[in-house]
This record gives sequence, C-alpha cells and structure tokens, in this order.
Amino acid sequence: MNLTKKIKSYIYSNIVPNRKRTIGVEIEGLYYDKFLKRLPVNPSKKYSAADLLNDIKQLNDSDSLFNYSLEPGGQLEWASGPTISLWDIKKQLDNHLKLENRVCEANKINRIYLSVDPIYKPQDIDLIRSKKYESMDKVFQKTGSMGSWMMRNTTSVQVNIDFTSKQDANEMAFIADVIQPLFSMLFSNAPFINGQAAKTDNLRWKIWENTDNNRCRSLFDHDIYIPKSMVNNYAKWIQSVPAIFEINNSSARSFCGSLGEMLSKHPDNLDQHILSALRQSFTHVRYKKVLEIRAADRPIKGNEMCPPAFLAGLLTAQNVREELLEIISKWSKNDRKKLIILANNLSLGKTGPQGKSVQEWLEILADLSLRGLDERSVYFNIKNERSLLEPYLINLINNGPSTLQIQKKFQKTKFSLDSFLLELT
Repeated sequence: MNLTKKIKSYIYSNIVPNRKRTIGVEIEGLYYDKFLKRLPVNPSKKYSAADLLNDIKQLNDSDSLFNYSLEPGGQLEWASGPTISLWDIKKQLDNHLKLENRVCEANKINRIYLSVDPIYKPQDIDLIRSKKYESMDKVFQKTGSMGSWMMRNTTSVQVNIDFTSKQDANEMAFIADVIQPLFSMLFSNAPFINGQAAKTDNLRWKIWENTDNNRCRSLFDHDIYIPKSMVNNYAKWIQSVPAIFEINNSSARSFCGSLGEMLSKHPDNLDQHILSALRQSFTHVRYKKVLEIRAADRPIKGNEMCPPAFLAGLLTAQNVREELLEIISKWSKNDRKKLIILANNLSLGKTGPQGKSVQEWLEILADLSLRGLDERSVYFNIKNERSLLEPYLINLINNGPSTLQIQKKFQKTKFSLDSFLLELT
C-alpha cells in the first residue's frame, strides 16, 4: 500500500470548479456565568457548557446550514455551512447569534470575545469527557508547556477553503503558511492572561508554538515549504507524526506508534482513518479535503467576518494571489524563520522579510486583500465583501492590533478587570 498516494488522493478528492469554490468558517467562544466564572464543562448541578450546546442545538432548525460542537474546555464552536459569498456566511452568523442570545439571556450567561481566557488557568477548567480529548491532554502534557492552555483556554476563527485544482491546493497552502505569522499578528485579540495585561505578547500564537513541536506550528517548521509539492510533502510528513488516538467502532482509543503505522492497520477502511490522521495535525495551515487556516484569534464582537474576508481576498482572487505569490517567493528561509519568531511579539516596528517592517508588510497584505475582494466581486458576480474587512484594517493600521488597543482602553478606566471585561462584552 502506497500511503502517500492514498493520502494525496483523499486530499484531492473534493476538487470543485473555479466558480463554485466555497468558503466555510468556524468560530469559537468562551462562556461564563453571571459572576464571570467559566461554565462547568460537563453536566453538573450548575448550568454547563454541555447544557449550552444542547439548548442551542434544540433551538436550531434541523435544516439549518450551520452546526455546533464543544471544544475540550467547553468552548462552543459554531461552524457555518460552506458558501461562495461571505455575505451568506454573515447571514448564517447573524441567525446563530439570535439563537445564542436567547440561550445566554435565559440562563444569565456572559460571553467574553477574546481568544485567551483572561482570568482562569487551565487547572481551573475541567476537560470534556471524551477519550479523544483525554488522550490529547496526556500527550500535550509531555510535548510542550502550553498544551493545556490551548485545549482549555483559547478560541479562534478557522477558515476552510475548497480546492479548484491540484496546483491550487499546493499554492494556497504555501501562501497561507508563509503569511500566518503576519495573519496572527493582524488578528491578535488576547490582551490579558491570569488577570494581568499581556503587554506586547501575541499570546495565542505563543501558546500554539509551545504545544507540540511534532504536530503544531508552521508547515515550514516541518520542512514543507516548496510551492509545487506542499500536498506531497504533507502526505509524507503526516505518516511520521506520533499518533494520539485511532478510531475503533466510531470511538477513539489511544494508539502507540506513528500515524503511518496506524493507517497501515486499517487498509479496508482507509478513508476514515486518513481523516482521523489529518485531524491529529494541528499546524496553523492543514489539509483535509479543504484547506484549513487556523492562526486567527477569535475577534472582538462584530469583527468575526474579518479573518475570512482577509484570506478570501488573498487566496481566492487569482490576479491578487499571483501577485502575492511572486512577492513572498522571494523571501529567504531566514526571512521566514525570523518572521515566525517575530510573531511572538506585537511590536510592529521590528524588521521583517526583505528589510521591511512588520507594519509595512501588514499594510501590503491589507491592500492586496481589499483588491482581492474587489476582484472576487466581479469574478463571482457577488456583492463586494470589502466592507466586511476595510474598517477593521483602517483601525488596525492606525491604532495597532486589538490586543494592544484593549489594554490601552483598560488602562484609561478605573474599573476592576472583571468589571471591564463585563463592559467589553
């Protein structure tokens, strides 16, 4: 069995025509009771995240395009249905928020629209009862210093984009991986940790960088960086990654060995186990039957559509993408290594690739993305999505990332952190 070919075939199995390319979005949230204590994760005497999931599922129509799930620390994840236009995802999001507001108001739940829990430590948060997550938790306690933070105390926006060809699957992943450090800084939204200001730390990026070097970080960190062979090299690499679990009769159990060894055990039901293997990679950019891009923090309320719009403009507008590909293909390996390190800190004046500052590169990407949204509007014959993103970019270019803006706002108040966080929601 040639596993590399099988994995590549799985990744390429959902290629769509250019004009039918869709985008999907997943958004996570942190939930608290009226006293700003995190909701218990599992069913208990108090209202729990499990109750929240059940209640909002009950309200959701059976034919709804979107769905829900729970992350390991009780973070509710909303997943849109895939659409061509981001405005259609925005409609789905608005409908979700109506349901969420009803549940939260009825149960006196507070939401904090940040990407790292500003108050609680991981040891304060239960883990969802799941063999899969229990296995992950045990692994991450050994592989890095921040795995418990990642599982229990972070939230993100994930963007999923269809492939339109094999070349498209390779190029998109290359571009997305190159720009992830800048993407993370642009959408950084984690101003506090352990009740203290984060200062210029880009917290969620740092957490993921220190979770598990075998399966996290950038594709570049795993020697996957050649634009024409991203899928091939990813398919080879994933086989060497230590497995966390295997699926057996629809349930997960721990597995000792590599993902390649796990796949070799299941030749008769390989697609299911390839998907299981791909789900055990947590790189900022990863392959399934779509490209998943994962480095954006969960934005402040009202800005949830900004990361998807930013990526749509850069990756799905052909002319803009070709221009961006030409630009970043000139970056050296040292440029990329340096930028990955720079992303730990939000000092935008520091020098990045080719002698330009991080701020300059953010401005270049912002301009390209807005132009890409203009191009998408014409190509797909849809309402221009520029207004979903442009106000955010103007604010960031003038005032810095949300992480820094929120800290400045807090410093100007006389509120306690709890009171400030309640006002922030």
